[in-house]
Amino acid sequence: MKVYKEPKELSQHDRMPGDFKVLWPIVKDAFAKRLWLFNKDNRLWYTPEEFLESYQKKQMNNYEVNTVKQNLVIRDPRDGNMAYHKEVERRTERYHQEIGELRIKGEVFLNKVIEYYQSKQHRL
Repeated sequence: MKVYKEPKELSQHDRMPGDFKVLWPIVKDAFAKRLWLFNKDNRLWYTPEEFLESYQKKQMNNYEVNTVKQNLVIRDPRDGNMAYHKEVERRTERYHQEIGELRIKGEVFLNKVIEYYQSKQHRL
């Protein structure tokens, strides 16, 4: 499971084995504040325990560790819940708009079909 978008060529330092301890202060802070960790890159939420389970024993190079560190923020999980509800509302609104547009197109087409066959009946 890659957790980053690796550039084509990494420096020698970036390819060297990374140290999870670089991430520990962020995790420790999340534990202390009783908050969660959010990875801005892959948009995933982790409890501190889940993050430790997912990353502590993972073999990562310096590039991966630094990328995770740059994208990892401590957030209140309620923010994620609010974002979820906003996204549901946004998608629902978009869905209703698309259905409305489709309904109009369908009605225009149906009227065209009706008009076509009505005009053919008058000519017979």
